[in-house]
Amino acid sequence: MINHTVAWLLDTGNPAVQYRTKRELLGLEANPTEAWKWIEKKLPEDWHKRKGLWYVYYMNALAECGLNQSMLPSEWFEAAIDRIKTNFDFGCEAFMLLQAMVTLGFGENPDVQKIFALLCDNRLPDGGFLCERRKNRLNYIPKSCYKADYYALRLCSCCRKKGIVLDIEQDIIRYFLDRNLLFKRNHLKELVLNEKEGQRNSDIFHPFEVMRFGIHNIMETISSLGHGNDAEATAGWDYLNAAKDDMGRVILSGTLTKSYLPKEKVGKPSAWATFYSLLADKER
Repeated sequence: MINHTVAWLLDTGNPAVQYRTKRELLGLEANPTEAWKWIEKKLPEDWHKRKGLWYVYYMNALAECGLNQSMLPSEWFEAAIDRIKTNFDFGCEAFMLLQAMVTLGFGENPDVQKIFALLCDNRLPDGGFLCERRKNRLNYIPKSCYKADYYALRLCSCCRKKGIVLDIEQDIIRYFLDRNLLFKRNHLKELVLNEKEGQRNSDIFHPFEVMRFGIHNIMETISSLGHGNDAEATAGWDYLNAAKDDMGRVILSGTLTKSYLPKEKVGKPSAWATFYSLLADKER
């Protein structure tokens, strides 16, 4: 039975959310054509020729819409393959690109598999990652970067959904559980990313970017990996549930100034965040 919140998602006018709701929440057969047409109109015509971070964001736009590389022009992904072959630095941007590629169907690609084989040996002692440009400037063993580690965790989730289990999975899960997902290990009541309201990791920030991601994404990621009901996840659920209105819709508290997905209004119910919240509940 479709409840009021799911019915609202199906009536948002967002073809990508509608498509993913049908497939992932309701388990129905659905056609991605409208989602593809919708996002293609929103992206710059030459997006696949862009350099750097915005190329990564546009790759994530396609992945977020539930698309697969087999239905899309191959030239769109040439830069992604080249980047992981020549410039994968184990930082947040690199992991953000890699998890998008896996979602888009590149998990069995030989070059992607080569990166998977390097992950375990490139961890820091705390089980996480730090981009090489920062790590190589230091003359001591640093802590890993929480942001890179979240995208490594999300990579594990994306792989699991494709039937791939990475050898870093248990250690990166433990990295987050040891801090109750959101907090400093030595101060379990102090948020790791305790920035201004609307931009903290405990807020509903969407779409995610290299520096910021929201609690709805964190909870869906940890739930998909089988740990949504762990005691260490309790605080995360509390933050997420506190952001819902009486209908169960999740209220957006922050977003990008310039977004790679069509923007939603801060202070209003977010279709994307509501979808991820419901998916997190389903995967618990």
